Amino acid sequence: MLELILLSLGGFLWRLSDMVLKPRRLSYDSICKAEEKRGRFNRSRYDALRKYEFILASDFGYPLSCVMLTPDSCNLRSDSTLPDGKADICRRIAVLCHGFNSSKCASFIYAEMFLKMGFTVIIYDHRNHGLSGKSFTSMGYYERYDLRKVIDWCYDKFGDNIKIVTHGESMGGATVLLHLEIDDRVKCVIADCAYSDLTLLLRHQLKIFYHFPMFLIPVESMLTFLRAGFKYKQVSPIRVVRAANTPILFIHGKRDNYVPTWMSRQMYDAKKDRKAIYLVSGARHAQSFFVNRAGYRRVVEGFLSSYLEKQ
Repeated sequence: MLELILLSLGGFLWRLSDMVLKPRRLSYDSICKAEEKRGRFNRSRYDALRKYEFILASDFGYPLSCVMLTPDSCNLRSDSTLPDGKADICRRIAVLCHGFNSSKCASFIYAEMFLKMGFTVIIYDHRNHGLSGKSFTSMGYYERYDLRKVIDWCYDKFGDNIKIVTHGESMGGATVLLHLEIDDRVKCVIADCAYSDLTLLLRHQLKIFYHFPMFLIPVESMLTFLRAGFKYKQVSPIRVVRAANTPILFIHGKRDNYVPTWMSRQMYDAKKDRKAIYLVSGARHAQSFFVNRAGYRRVVEGFLSSYLEKQ
């Protein structure tokens, strides 16, 4: 009887850890169709854009599916050779990171904004998402190294005279913040509805949505370490933010209860300087852009005008 109880408990804990490490993986086409219905992806506009699809090998052995989108002001060829007279425009690059259980097509709404601002845009699928290779999802811990690999590619293709901005939503927001701990080449960061700390996030979600006991978190953290090599406490963007010198814009919907709004406020307060925050009334999780597109773009342009253009 005891063995059966222990076996059942072990199975439950294993499945619970899968909620983080191995979320349900939908096909890329299924995700894009769902994003079309939600208004985050317009296939006809996407197909009309000039794009360069490429694959990068991650440091952990799986492929990363990437796409470079170019604005009308920058006539890049497929080999990314820069045309004379437009080098400064073409070398302003925005690298976009999507959220948990999504794909790069969900980044398209932000890609269009940056393209209109004259940026070259890189969108890509995180590990275990979209068309990229399978590996444990790590809520930003390993994903930050994949982001560094994408930025390495930008420097290899465009040279050292580039200005890179990173933008991330939800898990992508945590990723762009955690990335600052291992790479200082990014000029500005925009973190939309990012969590400040994975342990705090799980405590919030277990209490609000699942009603599970809190003692499961350290147990699950140890199980995650045994399976994937990281602990929840290591996924703590606020720890990185406290020491970061890179300008950061925090964006969050005021009605977000999935990743609570106070997490962005907490990180904004923790950062010493070179920071801004935009809280959007009426916006739930990852809905700030939809609720106020004009305000979102105005704040982003103002932030980049204050920090990127002066570097």
